[in-house]
Amino acid sequence: MSPGHPPVLRVVIIASGRDYQEAAAWAAPTFARFLPGPKNVSVLLPDQEMLIDSLARHSLKFGFQIERFPLRVTTDEMFTSRLKCQAFVFAVSLLHSQELLFLVDADTCCLKPLHVASEVEGEILRGKIGLAPDIEDRHFQKESNPWYLTPEERTTYVNSGVILAAATSLDLFKTFQELSEQPLFLHAPFHDQTVINFELGKHFRSRLVLLDPIYNGIKPVLSSRTLIAHFAGGAGYLGSQARKAAHEELCCGILNPAGF
Repeated sequence: MSPGHPPVLRVVIIASGRDYQEAAAWAAPTFARFLPGPKNVSVLLPDQEMLIDSLARHSLKFGFQIERFPLRVTTDEMFTSRLKCQAFVFAVSLLHSQELLFLVDADTCCLKPLHVASEVEGEILRGKIGLAPDIEDRHFQKESNPWYLTPEERTTYVNSGVILAAATSLDLFKTFQELSEQPLFLHAPFHDQTVINFELGKHFRSRLVLLDPIYNGIKPVLSSRTLIAHFAGGAGYLGSQARKAAHEELCCGILNPAGF
């Protein structure tokens, strides 16, 4: 990075479907509040998906961007994994050399100004990606599973709801996308998270930077230092779970005291 010029920090929230667009409509303003410019926050939608009214209104009110990416899906199987991995590649491919990007799920909420330690910035700009450990180790134990890793191959199991990346990691995200489209991974649980943990353990363990859990605070692992809260749960089930209302309530609480 240039002396005296820290990387520009951007946030992209990936969303698809009404429930996740509604969540993104509340998440995006919290990130826009705590970044220097709200236009550095984007909600990324598939190009053929209709934009819901609440997301459009909040984009105008709070100043974050709505962007589109070309989604190529030939089957409904593993829709979430393919969607997210394709969105990752699209978002990272647009980065300039001195930009850092947080790729975050729609069920997140920014609680405080985002900052990244200079040593972590350097590692990410050199081609590594940053993820925080999940609240439990979800490595698969059956050797018959295509996504099985031996104990020696495993690295720390990470949660893919928050990823820190730079343009130099585009090759990694292309590899994730390729794996997400392979038939053997069509029925893998945890979707893109399974793909990412498999590839990091099997082939790219030197490319992982473990982020402090403050960047991906999943209950009950939250602290007064948490920067990004994450209402993690089963992909595709947000609308039927209490976490959707809890997420909206927290986002409203972040926005209202400041009159933002």
